[in-house]
Amino acid sequence: MRVVLLGGAGALAGRSGRFGGMGLTLVRDAVPRLVLVPVAFRLALFLQVVWSGGPFDAPVLWIAIALYLVPNLLEVAWVFRRATGIRPVLTADTAYTLVTSFAAAVFATHSPELLTLAWPNIMGTVMVWTLLRGAPAGTVAIAGALLLRYGMAAVSGTSAPATWILLALVAAVVTALAIVLLVAGSVRFALGLGEQRGRAAERERHRRHVHDTVLQVMESLALPAPGDALDPRGSLDEVRRTARAHALRLRLSLDGDAPAEPGGLEHRLGALAVEMTADGLRVDLVVLAKPTDVPEAVVNALHDATREALRNTLKHAKTAKAVVCLEEREGVVTVSVRDHGAGFDLGAHRAGFGIENSIHARMAEIDGAARIDSAPGHGTRVVLTAPLKLGFPVG
Repeated sequence: MRVVLLGGAGALAGRSGRFGGMGLTLVRDAVPRLVLVPVAFRLALFLQVVWSGGPFDAPVLWIAIALYLVPNLLEVAWVFRRATGIRPVLTADTAYTLVTSFAAAVFATHSPELLTLAWPNIMGTVMVWTLLRGAPAGTVAIAGALLLRYGMAAVSGTSAPATWILLALVAAVVTALAIVLLVAGSVRFALGLGEQRGRAAERERHRRHVHDTVLQVMESLALPAPGDALDPRGSLDEVRRTARAHALRLRLSLDGDAPAEPGGLEHRLGALAVEMTADGLRVDLVVLAKPTDVPEAVVNALHDATREALRNTLKHAKTAKAVVCLEEREGVVTVSVRDHGAGFDLGAHRAGFGIENSIHARMAEIDGAARIDSAPGHGTRVVLTAPLKLGFPVG
């Protein structure tokens, strides 16, 4: 917190890199918008001065609106609409305060009220420097504000009592520092919480990967095959080939060099059908409406969830055939897996790891959904739906 007090929100942006690129980008984008706090302060004081100052002459009121109200509203719009850095904000805000303050001093001979209206701008600029650059910059801004106020008094021919000016500026700096500490604590808590959740999500993805690869392959190897008794040597060779292939895939995955599987969703589901047929489950792929431009994250999620559904059919359904249907309608792609096997009672069975994590959780990550319909003796139907356009990054 000491670094934040000395460096302000700029130091907060500089120290957020330990949370990764996304956290650093979020903080840097948010820091310039702290200028909205002193701008809101200016507008509130402007309205208070106008309200308590009694009726203003029409020319004075229009000059005040042109010098104070409109520029501050434009500054709010500018900060929101543009990816503004700290330096442009400081430069623009300081230049605005200098111009309006000396303009108010020039016109003060005819309208002394303008000097009172200029004071919120000066305090706001002191707060901006303190918020973005820390306590040392706020101290320098106080000295600059005092010189500016005496310069305005010299131009307008009025006096500038130093005591209340200094106390008001110190109060503005203290308020700004309190805001910086609050923002620093909030950002640290938010980024730390995001880091924890990211680690938990990564652990969950690792568990899911192990379940969908190593565990599924080991269970498939343990299933009896019709050729075991007729050709035990051939069955053993098949087991070895399968083990070597999956061991190679797992090694490449651990090394981070696993090649991306080619083709779109239809191609991936076709390859999955071939894989399951080799394992003893005949899978027919039916394309009702071919989807186009499916995001890679959606392709991966639908492919992996379909594989989990087919693996469950192979292990539990007591059938040798399943049908996979693919279609796209009104921006939603649907994959359904149907078998006429043993089925099960949804209410009597607690969803296992594969259904909860490899199907439901995987579809939820892409803003999709999964529905499972089954009944004893009537088979099982798994329906997976996902949008073609993702509203957020996945992974």
